[in-house]
Amino acid sequence: MTNSLKELSGEILQKGLPGLSLFSETPSKLIREKFKRFGKRFTYLEELTQKSIYIKKILSNAIVGDPIPNERVLSKADKILLHPFWGLVSFLGIMALVFQALFTWSEMPMDWIESCVRNVGTFVGDFLEEGPLRSLIQEGIIGGVGAVLVFIPQISLLFLFIGILEETGYIARASFVMDRFMGKFGLSGKSFIPLLSSAACAVPAIMGTRTIENKSDRLTTILVSPLITCSARYPVYVLVIGAIFPSKNILGIFNVQALTMFGLFLLGMIASMFAALVFKKTFFKSDSSYFLMELPAYNTPSIKSLALTVFKKLKAFLSTAGQIILFISILLWFLANYPRIDSSLYPNLTDAELKKIQIRESYAGHSGKFMEPVLKPIGFDWKMGIGIITSFAAREIMVSTLSIIYGVGGEESTDDLKEALLKDTDENGKPVWGLSNSVSLLLFFAFACQCMSTLAVVKKETNSIFWPLFLFTYMTILAYSTSFIVFQVWQLFS
Repeated sequence: MTNSLKELSGEILQKGLPGLSLFSETPSKLIREKFKRFGKRFTYLEELTQKSIYIKKILSNAIVGDPIPNERVLSKADKILLHPFWGLVSFLGIMALVFQALFTWSEMPMDWIESCVRNVGTFVGDFLEEGPLRSLIQEGIIGGVGAVLVFIPQISLLFLFIGILEETGYIARASFVMDRFMGKFGLSGKSFIPLLSSAACAVPAIMGTRTIENKSDRLTTILVSPLITCSARYPVYVLVIGAIFPSKNILGIFNVQALTMFGLFLLGMIASMFAALVFKKTFFKSDSSYFLMELPAYNTPSIKSLALTVFKKLKAFLSTAGQIILFISILLWFLANYPRIDSSLYPNLTDAELKKIQIRESYAGHSGKFMEPVLKPIGFDWKMGIGIITSFAAREIMVSTLSIIYGVGGEESTDDLKEALLKDTDENGKPVWGLSNSVSLLLFFAFACQCMSTLAVVKKETNSIFWPLFLFTYMTILAYSTSFIVFQVWQLFS
C-alpha cells in the first residue's frame, strides 16, 4: 500500500462522516479528491480497500450489541485456521476426516439399501418365469440401477459435510488461506469455492464461476474444475477401492480405504492447480486478480437448512443421473444378451460358464473386444472397455455396467460384485483385477471427462463449442497417458 493510501485511510477514518446515506458514494469521492491532490491515479483494489475501511467505521459506530460469546476462543481458532501454514494443514486434516466419515458412517445404510435391492430382486424373481423379461428386470433394471443406489449414503454424507463447512463460515476462511497457495498457480481465492464445490458436482461449480470478474481466471477455473473428485466418481472409487485395498486402520484412526479416497481427492486438487498454471502461462496470460472478502462470523448450522440442502442436491443427482443410468442399463442389458447363443452347443457347461460365453459373443462383448487393443496398454480388458465406453455418458454408469456384465442381478449385492471382480480370470487363468490395473482405472477416472452434463454446461457458460471439445480432449489425453505410464512402470518393476 502506498504512503498516499495510508494517509488517505487515516483522513477518512478521522473525519467520521455521519449517516449511512454516505455508505457508497462518499468514500469513493474522498478517494478521488485525495488522489488528485497527490497527482496519482487510484486502483480498483485501493478503492475497495478504503471502502472496506470506511464501512467498518460506520458499522462500529452504528451497531451496538452484546459481546460475541466465546470471542477469545473463536479468535484463537482464526489464528490457526487463517495461518499460512497451519491453516492449510487444518484444511487437509478436515478433508481427511470427511473422507474417513464417508466410509465409516455409510456402512450401515449401504447394507440396508443392498438388502432392499436384494429383496426387490427376489420378489420379482418369484413372480416371473425364467426368461428374457425376468433377466431384463432383475439384471438390467434392478441390478443396474440398484448398483448405483447403494452409494446414496456416501453421496448424501458428502453433500452434508460440504453444507456444514459452508454454513459454519469455514469455507470463506479456507478460501482466504488458499488464496496465497493458489496465487502461485495463477489463480486467486475466488476460484477456490467453485473448485471445492466441484467435490459435489462440477455442473453448479462451473456455473458458480460467474462471480469471478477476471475472464481469464474464470475460463481457467471452468477448465480445471472437472479435475476435482466429484460425487459421480465415488461409486466407482468405492467399488474398486473396497475390492482391492484392505480395510484396516492406520494410527488407529484412519482407514486405508478412506485414505486412498482422500489421496484421489488431493490428486484432483493438485492436478487442477498444475493445469491452471499451464493454462495461465500459455492461453490466458493476464494480470492476477485481487481477492478481497470479509470473513463471515462463525455460525451454528441449521439442521433444517442442511436437510433441505442435502435433499435438493440428492434429488438433482438422482433426477439427472437416474434417467441416464436407467436408459444405459436397459440398452446395455440388450447388448450383453443378444444375439443369443445356442446353449445346446455347450452341453457340459454350467450356467455361469454359459453366461460368460453369452456376454463374450454378444454385441457388447464384440464392442469391448474391438476396444481392447487400445485399452490393453493401460491394463484394461474388454469388460472394462465396455464400462469405459458407457461411462462417458456418466461416470457412475461404470458400476451398473460391471454389474450387468458380471451377471450380478437384483438378488445379489455390491459385495457379490466385488467378489465377482476378484474371481474373474483371463484366458490364461490369471486374475483380471489386480492392484496395478485397479490403480490405473482409478487414475483414468480421476482425470477423464466422463460427464455429458459438464460438457453441456461448459458450452453454455463459454458460449462456444471449442472449449468443451478442448476440455474433453485434454482430460482424455491426460487420463490415458497417466494410466499408461503408471501401469507400464508398475509392470516393469513387478
